[in-house]
Amino acid sequence: MKKLLLIFAVLFGAGILHAAAPKGWTTDIEAALKTAGSEKKNVLLLFTGSDWCRYCVRLKNDVLDKDDFQKLCNENFVPVYFDFPSNSSVSAGQMQIQKMWQRKFGVRGYPTVVILKPDGSRIGTIGGYRPLEAYLNALRQYLPQK
Repeated sequence: MKKLLLIFAVLFGAGILHAAAPKGWTTDIEAALKTAGSEKKNVLLLFTGSDWCRYCVRLKNDVLDKDDFQKLCNENFVPVYFDFPSNSSVSAGQMQIQKMWQRKFGVRGYPTVVILKPDGSRIGTIGGYRPLEAYLNALRQYLPQK
């Protein structure tokens, strides 16, 4: 038991453990951009504070977990999950990547979604919380040209 606790402490202390992205999402932006290019999709990049931001929690429960959102998202976007939790569950390396992209796009509040072309250029931003239908309507203006 002591050995197991020691291994956990080493892994956690080294920053290897990180918050898992929701099913169907990735935290690897570079891979997402490549996939978006090959599948002729755009990238949906979510900046969230999953364990402290009440509007992020509402967005997850009221929008992201809904079938209508998931269908629209899966057909048209490669979703990327950048979490900024109050606990230290994101590895130091991943946090550094997330902060770089956060600075690049001037993200100052959560939740924020940045829509990217496969080349990494921004084509739109959706800030804050919106109910499901309003969120879907906002996303529809950023559907990829097929």
